[in-house]
Formats: sequence, structure tokens, C-alpha cells
Amino acid sequence: MSTSSIDPTGSQQRISVAPHEALHGALVGLIPLGLLLFVVVVVLLLAALGRQVVSAVGFFAQQQVAVSIMIAGFIAIIILYAIAANRTLRQVASWQRNSLHVRSRFALWALGFTALVVMLPVLLALLLPQHPTP
Repeated sequence: MSTSSIDPTGSQQRISVAPHEALHGALVGLIPLGLLLFVVVVVLLLAALGRQVVSAVGFFAQQQVAVSIMIAGFIAIIILYAIAANRTLRQVASWQRNSLHVRSRFALWALGFTALVVMLPVLLALLLPQHPTP
């Protein structure tokens, strides 16, 4: 893939862009989403395992264990997602400084998609009525 640009002297020059630049940028931009999905699966498995471990004690103990694991997992997800997004944005800034604009553009698009996926449940909960009228 190639693109053209105009340098300060007014002449047009061709800039060659490798085809893997866009893919590399998109994959780096999707790292926070992949990390988020991985941690969600681990937290759900830990909650199920915790419920099985304390199953003989009773329902309320199971509930307390599951809620505790979910809260700890939610806090861990927030922290890890923020760190991953921050590192990705730093990488994008580095690419922009080094004139790797295609790679940085696709990474930003992938980060935007990740933000949309993260916010989709919240948007659905806000937009869909909880108790529709009969």
C-alpha cells in the first residue's frame, strides 16, 4: 500500500507503507481488549471454583465467596485495563513521533473499538427499558 504526500517544497513524493503496518497497529490496539477478556474468564472460573470449594457450608457462604471474588476481579480488571490502555497510547505516541502514521491510526481505531465493546453493556442497560409497561 502506498500513499502520496506533499513535502514543504511543494513536490509530491510517494511514501511506501508495508502491508503489515496496519495489522500490527490493529493488534497492538486490541491488546487491552484481549487482556480484559482473559481476566474476565479467569475471574469467572475462580468464582465457580470458589463456590464449589465452599459448597458444603451453605448457600450464603457460596454467595459471599462468589461476590468477594467478583469484586476483587472487577478491581483487577479496572487496574489492568487502565495500564494496558496507557501503555498502548504511549506506543501510539511513539509511533506518531517516528512517522509511523498508518500503524498509529489503526491502533487508535482498535482502541476505539475496544472502548465501544467495553461500554456496550452499559449503553444497553441505559437505553433498553428495565421494566416495560404492559
